[in-house]
Amino acid sequence: MSKVFVEYAILPESREVYLSFMRERLRDNEKLSLLEGTDQPNLFVEIWTPVSPDEYTRMREVRLGSGDPIWGRMHPWIKGGREKLHIWHFRSIGPDE
Repeated sequence: MSKVFVEYAILPESREVYLSFMRERLRDNEKLSLLEGTDQPNLFVEIWTPVSPDEYTRMREVRLGSGDPIWGRMHPWIKGGREKLHIWHFRSIGPDE
């Protein structure tokens, strides 16, 4: 199974609007879970499961691009802007690999 991790820090003054936005995304996307750092408030990680390599490529384009009407809304809330949004695709490694 493969997963996508999306990591970023949200500006403290944008926390409430961000959380409201993400609650909508969580309701709309059963593949999505959201975590916040316990020792680093406002540091968030999205975990998307499962995600194929093709889905990841599209997701990366959307999340790092500037023109998406939904996900692009959160770029101003990220500390450092869009450039500080990090996205990675991981695949599971079995014992025989």
